Amino acid sequence: MLRDEVNILVIEDVSSMRTQIRMILKSFGFKRITLCESATDAVRLMDAEQFNLVLCDWHLGTDVSGLDFLRFVREHPTFKDVGFIMVTAESTRESVIEAIKSGVDDYLIKPLTLEQIESKVYGVLLKKRVLE
Repeated sequence: MLRDEVNILVIEDVSSMRTQIRMILKSFGFKRITLCESATDAVRLMDAEQFNLVLCDWHLGTDVSGLDFLRFVREHPTFKDVGFIMVTAESTRESVIEAIKSGVDDYLIKPLTLEQIESKVYGVLLKKRVLE
């Protein structure tokens, strides 16, 4: 699959952060980028189309956390194999372990850098065999 065919969902409750992540992903050549601000919106979007990668904030400002959404995705028969990167300022050992136990593919720690995003996104897409 080519970069411009990869379908990415970004779940982030802060509008400026959603926009920043989209701009960075576009600079890498990705074109199919969908943005939403809540887990509820994400489920609706994932029911409607297939995504290759999800970038999800830990704190979504709603009743469902990014970690809870990750667990939902990993338990759902249709979504369970999607690449999933948690985006967060939570870098405590306990939170990282919790995300790993819940099935996260990788972890982006805020503040984000271009190099960090590029490394993690390509790493997960290669691991999931989305990009060859």
